[in-house]
Amino acid sequence: MGSAGIGVIAIILSISSYFSRKWIVGTVELEELSHAGKKVDIWGKVILSLIAIACIVIMAVKDKLQGDTLKWVLIFIIIITIGFQAFVDWKYRKSSKEQYIASLIVLVIGVTLAFFLL
Repeated sequence: MGSAGIGVIAIILSISSYFSRKWIVGTVELEELSHAGKKVDIWGKVILSLIAIACIVIMAVKDKLQGDTLKWVLIFIIIITIGFQAFVDWKYRKSSKEQYIASLIVLVIGVTLAFFLL
């Protein structure tokens, strides 16, 4: 399925994130992060993005980014990024601690979709 599958997965993850937050937390809007949480969130996302881009570029240059390798790289990226978001939600959200559960549900949906669609 290739790049079309990645697009479908991204759209489904966005929609499932919206509905899981609406269903579990009762609102789609995220609670405010603490000051330390904002720093951790920004730096963590920057570092994870740079690592993911570097891995994808290196694998694309070596022509290894196809088939099962693409699937497992995408699963790894989903686990790391959404897992990090769940950690930030759990550790640094001020009033609502249920938001990390919504992130974990999206994580399971994303890994399942990546495993079966790619």
